[in-house]
Amino acid sequence: MPVDQRQDPSLSAMPDGATMFAEYENAVRRMLALGAAGTDPELPIPACPAWNARGIVSHVIGTAAWITSGEPLADDVQGWIDEEVLVRSGRSWRELRDEWDAVLPALRQKLGGQGGGGLVIDAVTHEQDLRAAIGPAVTDHTLGLSALLASIIEHVRQLEPFGDGPGARLLTPTSVVTIGGPQIGVEAELSDDWELSRLLGCRRSAAQLDALPHRGDRALLYTLVSRYPLPEAPLDL
Repeated sequence: MPVDQRQDPSLSAMPDGATMFAEYENAVRRMLALGAAGTDPELPIPACPAWNARGIVSHVIGTAAWITSGEPLADDVQGWIDEEVLVRSGRSWRELRDEWDAVLPALRQKLGGQGGGGLVIDAVTHEQDLRAAIGPAVTDHTLGLSALLASIIEHVRQLEPFGDGPGARLLTPTSVVTIGGPQIGVEAELSDDWELSRLLGCRRSAAQLDALPHRGDRALLYTLVSRYPLPEAPLDL
């Protein structure tokens, strides 16, 4: 019988801190480049219905600015996120790029050039949200995927979505990821690592979760991604 060569990317492919920072920085720069290439700042973002294209980039840059400020995180995290988007709501792509260029050296110094998984998850996920909104002409699922996938697996695992109950095993042609356990309550098959990253990033609707080939308790897939509301309509990208 052939040996299963699939691995857990969070164990086999976790980048070092310098690589993570580079992946984060590159994702932000790509978002700004998409804006400068003529993207309408008011373009709706289906994956983040409360935001437009300017808003999703403003969130990412606002987070960087907050890190460098040294200010404590507000108790109302969503309110703070909404405010960082609101204060940038009239800015042009050039002004957002200028803010990023100004804050980046301080951010690099504060973090010692070492990026954390949270920054990678935020920037790469939202970059892909922006690309999906713009359309197939800018689609590229490979950008930042390795760092994103390793980071988001680790992040979701640390959240312990199943508590002490049965966990989930997620399979792609190249990866196998177990979250929770040791008892496995559901095993699901995904087409590739891109789909795995979008599932763990809460970018798949209830209809898409229901369509996944699986064995066991499908309700556990909903528990796995319960930290955010699911998209109302299926997201293709």
